[in-house]
Order: sequence, then structure tokens, then C-alpha cells
Amino acid sequence: MKTHLLEKARIYEQSTRISVPAYDTLFAMAQAYFRAHLGEQETSLLVVGAGGGNELSAWGPSNPSWTFTGIDPSEEMLQIAQYKAQQLAIESRVQLLQGTIDTLPSSPLTYDAASCILVLHFMEDRQQKLNLLHNIHEQLKPGKPFVLACAYGDRNSDELQDRIKIWQSFFLEAGYKKAKVEDMGQVIMNISFLSDQDIQELLKEAGFKQITRFFSSGLFAGWMSHA
Repeated sequence: MKTHLLEKARIYEQSTRISVPAYDTLFAMAQAYFRAHLGEQETSLLVVGAGGGNELSAWGPSNPSWTFTGIDPSEEMLQIAQYKAQQLAIESRVQLLQGTIDTLPSSPLTYDAASCILVLHFMEDRQQKLNLLHNIHEQLKPGKPFVLACAYGDRNSDELQDRIKIWQSFFLEAGYKKAKVEDMGQVIMNISFLSDQDIQELLKEAGFKQITRFFSSGLFAGWMSHA
């Protein structure tokens, strides 16, 4: 793999772990949730936003009966994911596709589990978010588990503004310059925030049931649900 891609992956993972302090715990909790509902059976898992391969790293080696279909619009990030799969010697259990779930070449009711981690807040339009969640629901077998994680909050609330200040402090503590962190605070306001209640309502509209928020760290939260 080209050196610049490896460096890009390193920087992305470093900044993500600052941005979401319990990032690795999020993946561990999602894995435990999947295992609790799927047991030791062979499992086909759909990873929406698979670029970078962090789901593969977190779940691939310790779950030899799982196969992964990952989809992402970024060719570069998928190259990183493919490299990780090769380094972990799990590439025979991994299929990576460039594109969006709308173009996923598989029949409905295909997958035993699905994840969509740190993707939804990059979609500005509510209908786009709903379409994504609905399409994920259509790919899942009935009753199967889904993990969603994204930024959340009421954009106009003091509570979210306070959490953004705390989020900025994570980067200051990590040694980032104050001016850069202030710029980052402006950038973070460009992502699409929805409240916890609104996100759960979207999941319901998309057809998901048994929705539970199980994770919260800074600006981000995670929800478990079932198709």
C-alpha cells in the first residue's frame, strides 16, 4: 500500500480516538451485542461505511465464523480496509464494495447483522438519513441486530454547545493548538445533528424495533435495535 494511505489511516484513527474517547469500547460493546443475539452461528455482517477497516480489525480476528460485506463511497478508504483485511489474514471472509447501500448488489433479507458507525451525521437531509436506515433494514433478516452510532444533539441547545466545548477540550489535552481547535469547533457545527429522540424516531420509521441507546461519549452516541 502507498505510504500516504497508511499515513492517512494513522491520522484518521488517531483523531477519531481523540474525538470519541471510548471509541474502542464502542466496538467491544457492539461485538458483545452481536454475539449475545447470534451465538456461535455463521454470521453475514453488513458494514455501512466500511472505509478504514476498523470494524474488520475489531471484529474479524476474534469471530472466525463471521463474514463481512463492507460498502463505502471512498476508494482510498476501502484500500485501507483491504490492506487491514490482508494483514489480519481475514481477506477470504471480506468483500468490500465501492458505492452506497442503494447500489448494494444483493437480495433483501440477506444479512444476519449490520452496523453503521459514524456515518449518519454526514447526511444533511432527514429523508436521506431515513432512506439509508430503511435500506439497511431491508437487507437484514427479520429480528436481526443493528448498531448505529453517530453525532447527536439539539443544535440550538446550550447542552450541545457545552458538549462541543468539552469535545474541543479533548483535542487541547492531546496537544492541538488552540487556533486549530477553534477552527474545528466551527467545522463540527457543519455536520447534521439530530436529538436522541429524533434518531430513535428515524429508526422506528425505518422499521427497527427494540431500540436502546447503549453508548455515549462526548458528541456521539450508539443505539442497538432489531429489524
